[in-house]
Amino acid sequence: MPDGKPLGRVDSAKAQLRLWTRTPVGYAKRWRDKGRGGYRHELAVCAIFREEAPFLDEWLEFHAAVGATHFYLYNNFSSDDFRSVLDPWISRGLVTLTDWPIPVGQISAYQHCLKRARGECRWLALIDIDEFLFSPKTLDIRDILDRYSDLPALDVWQRFYGSAGHVARPALPVTEAYLKCAALSMGTTVKSIANPRMIYKVGVHRSKYWLGDSLDTSRLHVEIDRKPVFDVLRINHYWSRSIEDLDTKIRRTDASTPVPRDPVWHFNFEKKLNVETDDTILPVARAIRAARKPDPASPGG
Repeated sequence: MPDGKPLGRVDSAKAQLRLWTRTPVGYAKRWRDKGRGGYRHELAVCAIFREEAPFLDEWLEFHAAVGATHFYLYNNFSSDDFRSVLDPWISRGLVTLTDWPIPVGQISAYQHCLKRARGECRWLALIDIDEFLFSPKTLDIRDILDRYSDLPALDVWQRFYGSAGHVARPALPVTEAYLKCAALSMGTTVKSIANPRMIYKVGVHRSKYWLGDSLDTSRLHVEIDRKPVFDVLRINHYWSRSIEDLDTKIRRTDASTPVPRDPVWHFNFEKKLNVETDDTILPVARAIRAARKPDPASPGG
């Protein structure tokens, strides 16, 4: 039922024909996947960014700690000093940086990424720089993904976070500064961690697959009126960060749609994102930062 409209006979027949056409391809891809063995990266991340230099290092460090071993990043018209942040990651072989000067370039960047990721990655997370993927149960999420290896993709529910009253950007990590979020009753969305070989039409939030459907961690389909599941995986979406950062976000336009951002709507929406406190991410984020710091008691520490 696309766009809420019932399928007519012709549309229904076309949909069934497409399903019959895709299914054999999907089974062939799944069979080849099982026989191929290990991939270079069990988990990689793809993201397109613009004017995100102050946030890139924390985001990369966090996702490397939860199990991502490579990042495919697409620069979409950035004019800040992102290069000096990314150079150490590139020199270590952890980031593949691609300049992508294409307006509304998110889907085309994802399509470009899939061509490489299909041969290199078991799982590919399609998320943004203001989204932090993690588990409340464990640090490394790759063992969790193994439980869903029969699926073409895993849908991970998001929780939306606001400015927490910060007008200017505070001198704190994102994960420490923004602990105020929207009530779950407001609704939310998902992002996907996908088997890149199973995607035949990539999307920003969810994609279409050669065989099967993406499910959430409770193995149910994502529906608008369903209560989100944050049991073993979740995404903290720092939608606005500070009010200062939200203003920058509004002015830089969107990589997924040509429609200009409406400042009135954005600032009104942000007010709804500071209703509850959720600090679930703190033990994970603090453990990651602590692991980076040298132990003062150790030799040379």
